[in-house]
Amino acid sequence: MRSAETVDFTDLDLSTLDLPIIGEGILRDARVPDLGLRLRSGGSRTWVHFEKRAGKTTRHTLGDATSIPLKSARLMASAVSEPPETSSEPDAKPARFLPDARVDEVMTGYLAFGAQGRWKASTGRQMASIVRTSILPSLGAREVRDITQQEVARWHLDVSARTTSARMALSTLSGMMLYAEDHGLRPAGSNPCRSLRKKEVSTRGRQLPAATVSRLWQALDRLQNRMPDACDAVRLLFLTGARRSEILGLRWDCLSGPRAVLADSKTGPHVVWLNALARAVLDRRAEAASGPFVFPAPKRKGPMTVIDRQWRAILKEAKITGLRVHDLRHHFASVAVSNGIDLRVVGQLLGHRDIDSTLGYAHLATETLVKSASRVSARIDHSLAGCKTGEPSPRRKAKTVSPVSGKEVRHG
Repeated sequence: MRSAETVDFTDLDLSTLDLPIIGEGILRDARVPDLGLRLRSGGSRTWVHFEKRAGKTTRHTLGDATSIPLKSARLMASAVSEPPETSSEPDAKPARFLPDARVDEVMTGYLAFGAQGRWKASTGRQMASIVRTSILPSLGAREVRDITQQEVARWHLDVSARTTSARMALSTLSGMMLYAEDHGLRPAGSNPCRSLRKKEVSTRGRQLPAATVSRLWQALDRLQNRMPDACDAVRLLFLTGARRSEILGLRWDCLSGPRAVLADSKTGPHVVWLNALARAVLDRRAEAASGPFVFPAPKRKGPMTVIDRQWRAILKEAKITGLRVHDLRHHFASVAVSNGIDLRVVGQLLGHRDIDSTLGYAHLATETLVKSASRVSARIDHSLAGCKTGEPSPRRKAKTVSPVSGKEVRHG
């Protein structure tokens, strides 16, 4: 059997297809060219999706072909293909579904709807990947109108045990259910994901103890010669509060004085502000720079994308456990809020799209607010004391600066 033979799967009994004697073989669907069937000598039959990007074709596993029907597999492959272009006609017809529409059919429409300018392209690709791997294999063949809260709860527990993307998978499924309500497939307000999406009041943020910060910084100094890229990246994460992807993907042409202007981040355009220490790290790296990226990948074109292995080595050297790279961003925000910086300003520093994302740090402002309230009440009490005795409240003597000596001069 040839490795890329094209056949029409419609009338085939997949369980009777001959398996290769050794290794594996691939069949491609004549009706949906991006869909393939991988047959292995060990007996497995697996749906795969072909994706072509930047001139290279890659394969993604969709799931077991003996449990995922052909119709679902074709819809899964269509859902992760390039989204259709947005119609320029003002009267473009919205998607229409039958009352018994299945999850895989509605999800395809939902992803296409979101691709029409509602989501960033990278977000759409990530959601499509999660749909392919975590939603359609389990729920794709179910009718949307029949999905219950109990069924979603069981599915969510299963996904949470298998992947760290369970939160986004739930958010994607919830968005599709709201889309289904808009199309009359479910009663309004019947989203079965609603109860799982409720969260307690957030106590986001973690300000690291001074001893932890000191050990981490000393570990970076000791490991600087062994892993300079990772150490410098961690320093910038620590000093700016930026996201890991924003620092690792930083380009030299994005730098402009005390800022890094990012045309595209998780929440769209964003400015990362650089203090003196962060700028010093970048100036030192600029002396040896030879490409467009601040942190170029060691074995391919483009920037670094991961520092997980180096991060574990840094934590081991610092004798710190249970600390994530993302906790450096929380520490930055926690220090800012705890020192009285307005939440809206903190949100701008972090690149939050809306204030709700920043409100998770509001509890950290308690001590600062208490101190401020105490100062205000002391001033009021001081004024009232003067009123009670009938005497004017003592006022501080006015001070000016002598233009001759430059020293303060008291008046009154």
